[in-house]
Amino acid sequence: METEKAILGRRSVRTYLEKPIPEEVVNQLLKAGAMAPSAMDAQPCRYIVISEKAKIRELSDKVKAKLGGLGAGMRFAEMMKVKEDVVFYGAPLIILIVAEKGEWTPIDCSLAAQNMMLRGYDLGLGSCFIGFARMLNQDKEALSSVGVKDSQEIICPLIFGYPKEWPHAKNREAKVQKMLG
Repeated sequence: METEKAILGRRSVRTYLEKPIPEEVVNQLLKAGAMAPSAMDAQPCRYIVISEKAKIRELSDKVKAKLGGLGAGMRFAEMMKVKEDVVFYGAPLIILIVAEKGEWTPIDCSLAAQNMMLRGYDLGLGSCFIGFARMLNQDKEALSSVGVKDSQEIICPLIFGYPKEWPHAKNREAKVQKMLG
């Protein structure tokens, strides 16, 4: 796929088919992440792959409990009480990019995440960065259950799956022009 097509076409997807992602496709995502640049070539990112529905549901419930307790508005708190997975959107695959806590690791992990999401798009997968899932960093039991070490944190929680539909691109031309001057 042409780079421009991938950059302009990739969207955050939040509706997925109930279709597992083959291991070879997952490996291609991981390879794309591993090829990302990092400060001083430290390559600090570690990838935790979760495709078990029960584990995804458990993590979603833990995030919802944390978010519901924030008191960030009644509507938001009520949304966190629904049975549906409003955190990971029923995606069949989560990849948590984790790293040792450090000054450059958020940048390094974000570069890996972008590589992975663009490669996913090239492979016909939808993806979304789930920032709320970073709330799991406040739950040592949840972190331990997925293999995150005490010295590490979740930097980039990503979901992947085959989309039910592709969101339409928003027209950002005016924003681009404003940024250019």
